[in-house]
Amino acid sequence: MPLVSDVSPQPFIFHSIHSFTIPKGHSQRQALHRHPETVEMLLVLEGQIECQLDHKPYAVPTGAALLICPDTWHELEFAASEQQSGYSLSFIRNRSSSQVPETDLPPVVPVSDLNGLRTLLAQLQMESAQPQLNSGQMACHLIELILLLLSRSVNPNNAISLSNLAIIQEIRHFMEENHCRSLSLDGLGHRFGLTKYQLARLFKQQTGMSPLQYIISCRIDTAKQLLISTKSPIAVIARDTGYKSTTQFQAAFKKAVGMTPRHYRLESSAKG
Repeated sequence: MPLVSDVSPQPFIFHSIHSFTIPKGHSQRQALHRHPETVEMLLVLEGQIECQLDHKPYAVPTGAALLICPDTWHELEFAASEQQSGYSLSFIRNRSSSQVPETDLPPVVPVSDLNGLRTLLAQLQMESAQPQLNSGQMACHLIELILLLLSRSVNPNNAISLSNLAIIQEIRHFMEENHCRSLSLDGLGHRFGLTKYQLARLFKQQTGMSPLQYIISCRIDTAKQLLISTKSPIAVIARDTGYKSTTQFQAAFKKAVGMTPRHYRLESSAKG
């Protein structure tokens, strides 16, 4: 039975879910029809479903999901040649919600994490059968997870991109904490399991700057903070931010900020 949302408005309005089993030797057919608002999803755990979506034929084998968008004319056929089983889910995308995730997925999705999807559907079925406090929210979140899992099956490269992003974030974190040290592409690559070429390419893709540029930006930001908050000599600040000489530090600072460290300190002091 439908679950009433406990807070408003949720991105999805849950409608129904049920598991089905059609024994071998028994056939079943859904006649041509459409649902103007409802999204339908069938997960095939056994057998193969034949269907027509807007008069185009599709076969949905074991381990695949069928997605039927709203207002799609469709008919389904469950053959008698083998046992058919799976889950059938229906829900509505809530247009009154300001945050409705996109469900731009193909009609037939081979599922990469079949056990994970089956677990989510079983949990949703349990929430439907035994509603509890916040069951409406739980149903909405489970539907979002189901769609995300299907999206991951369609776009496995997204997981690779996320992994790359995590590695670069970790490298940035390390640079921010260790910018005063002598850091090299070879050393960073060895530490994080990348070649220096992979590191440079991924870092540029994710941040828009080279690793060296990022290290310099960390050093200059720290130098600006030390110039404002301490009375340390310029030479000490140069050393504490990883520069081998005061001259090198002053040249890098002026290039980045447009004035010498001394002038920056004086100007900041006057503003304060």
